[in-house]
Amino acid sequence: MNDIVNSQKEKYKAWVTENLGEKTGVWYSPYLERLGYLLNKFELGTGYKQNFFNYKSYSEFKDVYQEMTEQSDEDIEKLVTGKGIPRYPEKFGTKRIQFRQKYAKDEFNRGERSKPDNLGGIPDWGVLLRSYLIFLYYNENPTLIYPKKEKKIANQQDEIDNSINYWVISPGEHSRLWDNFHSESVIGLGWDYLGDLNNYDSKEAIEREISEHRADGKRPINDTKAVWDFYNEIQLGDVVYVKEGIKKIIARGVVTGNYYFDSEIPEYKHRRKVEWLQVGNWELRQTFAQKTMTCLNDYPNLIQEIEQVINDDIIDPKIAEVNEFRNWLSNQVTDTGVSLNDKTVTQKVNALKDIENYFSTSIFGETDTEQLKQLKDVVLSDETYRKYKGVSGSSIDYYIRFIESKPTVQENDPFTIDNFLSDVFIEKEKLTQLISLLGNKKNLIMKGAPGVGKTFIAKRLAYVMMEEKDETRIHMVQFHQSYSYEDFIEGFRPKAEGDGFELKQGPFVKFARKAARDPERDYFFIIDEINRGNMSKIFGELMILIETDKRGEQINLLYSNDKFSVPPNLYIIGMMNTADRSLALLDYALRRRFSFVEIKPAFENETFKSYVDKLKNSNVLIRVIDEIKRLNNQIVEELGSGFQIGHSYFVGNTYKVDSLNRVEEVIEYEIIPQLFEYWFDDEQKARDWAVRLRDCYNGEK
Repeated sequence: MNDIVNSQKEKYKAWVTENLGEKTGVWYSPYLERLGYLLNKFELGTGYKQNFFNYKSYSEFKDVYQEMTEQSDEDIEKLVTGKGIPRYPEKFGTKRIQFRQKYAKDEFNRGERSKPDNLGGIPDWGVLLRSYLIFLYYNENPTLIYPKKEKKIANQQDEIDNSINYWVISPGEHSRLWDNFHSESVIGLGWDYLGDLNNYDSKEAIEREISEHRADGKRPINDTKAVWDFYNEIQLGDVVYVKEGIKKIIARGVVTGNYYFDSEIPEYKHRRKVEWLQVGNWELRQTFAQKTMTCLNDYPNLIQEIEQVINDDIIDPKIAEVNEFRNWLSNQVTDTGVSLNDKTVTQKVNALKDIENYFSTSIFGETDTEQLKQLKDVVLSDETYRKYKGVSGSSIDYYIRFIESKPTVQENDPFTIDNFLSDVFIEKEKLTQLISLLGNKKNLIMKGAPGVGKTFIAKRLAYVMMEEKDETRIHMVQFHQSYSYEDFIEGFRPKAEGDGFELKQGPFVKFARKAARDPERDYFFIIDEINRGNMSKIFGELMILIETDKRGEQINLLYSNDKFSVPPNLYIIGMMNTADRSLALLDYALRRRFSFVEIKPAFENETFKSYVDKLKNSNVLIRVIDEIKRLNNQIVEELGSGFQIGHSYFVGNTYKVDSLNRVEEVIEYEIIPQLFEYWFDDEQKARDWAVRLRDCYNGEK
């Protein structure tokens, strides 16, 4: 290679490393040196210079690039100015796939690659061409600065081809349709009752049809997105991974055909043609959400891990953790709303690495946040440690927040509407209403007297909306008179060792940040006794952020000044006791942010009646319940519906063991004392009802 070409190569390596990623310059250069030769060898193109570094001017190479890709001047202008990466036409997309396949096969034949379908480490042809075109443009325009993409990890820039989308899809329950999809070179999707999706003019039209078919009140956001993405967003050349469960990949392919509806097949009639490039069985370190289809472009670390695992690359767990932390850091913002820049991200990562070395400890991979907090105290108090003294504390704080907000994906038991109705004594119409209200408003308060099952319903309402029993996506707190903003959002609290104070995040902030990192799944924050606390004081400046149309908007928190938002996939369910006279009513500013539903006793519910009938000595319990219903009628007349005696007093495993003894305990020590509270100014009335209830279980009535 002559000196001029070599100089061009070194300038390219330096510029690409600085602007596109720290590994890309070294990685791409050997391919560009031989690209013309390789294209000719693989019969993908002739007439090009064997060494692409011989193309020294932007205008000369632009002509070559346009000849290869058939992209317009407008497309190229978007590309070089950082305003977008236009999709390549189908013909070029096919050649890009063939380039990697032929290169892998060629190396395998020469004994340099383990398998002919191992595509690991081979850059995409389109990415190579783009990088050189952009370099030439800025090399000839040194006064211009390439706009680095925000929220990108420095060492991952262009390691995945960001001109395409990456999808992971499930081929039916337990991957039962995979053999069929593989043999027919297709991928399919359910929701067959929708018919041909070409007949729908919008995403909203599809959502309406799914809603009418489901008839459960739940807004089918995830279902609609899956269908719409399959129909409208998947493009030719996109990569498709086929999953089995939540941690396994069984195939990798490239989309080769447009959407079509196959009315002749029995199921999964929505189809696309796919060329399956690699088929096997690969276990991942990270996990998928339990959804039919997901776009992975917002998860570059996961894409990178999948590619590495499929191509038999060895994954260092620590390096993977560092990269995941880098990616998370690049999405954080300062108190001015600006994303952390590459320099700051690198500095914080290097600070943690240096602390690990200096103090002979582990940070990356550590999940015990208390241990990390103790390490922070050690680092800050050590006078001999100076290198990263200024950022060491904040770097550890960021890592603690990263760990605390990490979502958990695991196999869970499914939870359907039928499961709900068998557990909870309310009618299906009421459940449909609850799902609809919570789905649309995102904030719901269930009010009612003690014993109507509000807390029990809240958790199972979350289950049915998640369609699985996932405890990791539910957080519950209970308000009380002294509960404060500092308890709920953030505040200074005494250290565990009793030496000074530290700023601690409250449960709501932690849980909201966890939900924000997992936008594909719903999260539920449940507040028991919500009206026992001073809501305006507890929520503070976050009051506005819980509104449906304010989700995702950011404000600065009071103490830390950190930017914070309430994500749209976080639902708030509150329970309100209407029988406690000591509780103040909620103010109007709060009330308009919630939907309110009254939960009433379920003595007339058929499932509840069936439950009672199956108990031993059910006749005694029926007598008591009939008397409770008469009691409730008088309570409603004199005190209001919110003071009724609920059905939960007569539910529980102890009734299945000894119903006679348990009903006596409940009447004598729970319900009768409650009546004396209700009629504190008319004790004779309470005594009369006490006698009537005792007569029921004593057999005298």
